[in-house]
This record gives sequence, structure tokens and C-alpha cells, in this order.
Amino acid sequence: MTHQMQVISFCLYLNDVTFFIKKKRNFKSDPIKQMKICSWIFILSLEIVFSREAKGQTSEIPGQLLKDAMPGLVQKAGNVLSHAYMVQKLLSTTDTIPGWEGFPVKLYEYQTGKDLYTGKPKTGKVYLLNPSAEKLATWVATACWEVKQSLDTAYTFKLLNWIDYQSNAQFPVKGVVYEDQYTKDFQEPYVFKDGVTVYIKDSTLWPLDKTCTPEQLDFYLRISNDDLKPQTGQYGRISSTTREDYKASGGTEDVGSKDDRKQKWLEIVRELYKKAWNSDRNELIILWAKNHL
Repeated sequence: MTHQMQVISFCLYLNDVTFFIKKKRNFKSDPIKQMKICSWIFILSLEIVFSREAKGQTSEIPGQLLKDAMPGLVQKAGNVLSHAYMVQKLLSTTDTIPGWEGFPVKLYEYQTGKDLYTGKPKTGKVYLLNPSAEKLATWVATACWEVKQSLDTAYTFKLLNWIDYQSNAQFPVKGVVYEDQYTKDFQEPYVFKDGVTVYIKDSTLWPLDKTCTPEQLDFYLRISNDDLKPQTGQYGRISSTTREDYKASGGTEDVGSKDDRKQKWLEIVRELYKKAWNSDRNELIILWAKNHL
């Protein structure tokens, strides 16, 4: 049943309830009381309907529509994941990382391309919790349906292309991510925790030449919030969701802003991603889609 039909059915049900109450209470002779109770029930129905919308409890994707769309979405999602350049040498899988207990986090060692200045690849290490192509496709389908009530590729492929450009659907739980973000082929290190860029408090543990030592790489895999500066990066992987996206959609936790980037954002991104892992919904992707798709 579509959401619109559910609302109509609910209103019809309330009409029956109103009739029953009027009959039992004999309000026919008191039009003022009759008007009050009808108004009260109508307001209650609106509150219930709109609370459903606020919580994202929209109608499910029609089965046949989803069945038809999924092969193309899975193929496109697989293409995005094929660009996950840090998925190289698998060192281990663990479910005991603090804050990520019970989740199959994988530790990878990887090589960048040749660096512009050193002329050699750089080595990184990172814990990743990347989705499968099927999971990523499902997250994207759910986000587009909730936000646009559509699985048209104008929306689904746009969202997948955005995720590809922002992260290649790689979610860094902990470790160093090398990127040539500002200068082509200049591989600069960024430390991540809980899917967000973070900054090391002790400057002696940061490579001034932008090439991490083996000791530094291992340290970044063990960091806690106590090792970090109070301010963090802006974007939450895998869709570069911002604090502003979160607050615009009703988020209430004090995560700060783009100018006051509080550590609380790490917790929000971590918990929303964990919630998404065993769900068809990834709230981080939905938050971005609501504000940008």
C-alpha cells in the first residue's frame, strides 16, 4: 500500500471513530462539543502523519520497480567500488575496534601512484568498512525513493557519481588516506577516524615531509579521541555529509558547524553508519540527498 493510500485509510478510520464517539456520547444535541472532538481527532491525525514523514517512515519501494532497477544499480555501484584504491593488500579482518565491536572491519596496506616530488609510491595503512555493490545500490535506491519518490537514473546515477567522486565508497574507520586533492600526483596524508578527517594533537607524530613512517602509520591505526585536536574535518564518508546537512534535516546533537567543527560529529557519523550497515537505509546518504539531490 502506498503512503498516500495509508493516509487516506487512516483518515477514514478516524472518521469511523468520530461517528462511534458521537453516537455513544450523544453529542448530536451539542454541536460545540461535536466540533471540538472532531477538531481534536483531525489534529491528532495530522500529528501522526507528519511525525511519520519527519522520521523518514515513507512508503516502501514498489517491488517490481526495485527489481527492475537493481541490476543496473548494482552494476553502477560495482563500478564505483572498483575505484576503491585503498583496497589492495588485505592484512586482517577484525570486529574488536573500540566503537566498532561486531563489525567486520578490514585492515589494508596500499600503495599510491608515483608521488610528484619523491618519484616513488607512498605506503598507507587503513581500516575500512566498505559496502558491497548490492548494499551500496540498496542504500542509493532507498535514498532516492525517500527523497524523490523515484528510481530514475537521473537521481540514482547522480548520487552514485557523487559518492564515487567524494570517496569511491570507501569508509575509513581509522588510519591514513593519501590523496592528491590539491596538486595532481602530490600524495598528501589525511588521518581519518570514524569516517571523518581528524588532526593529530602531537605535532611530532605528523610527517612534515608528507610521507608517513611505518611507526606513524601504525600509530594512526590506534588513535583515540584523546590523541586528536578538538576540531575535525567537515565531511562524513561516504557521501561527504556535513553538519549542516544533519542539522537541516532535524539533527539535534551539538556537532558544531563548518566554522566550529566539534568532535561530536565523529560519534554521529560512526553511529549512523553502523546503523546503516545492517539496514536498507543509510541516513548519512539520505541527509545529503535531502539537501542536494
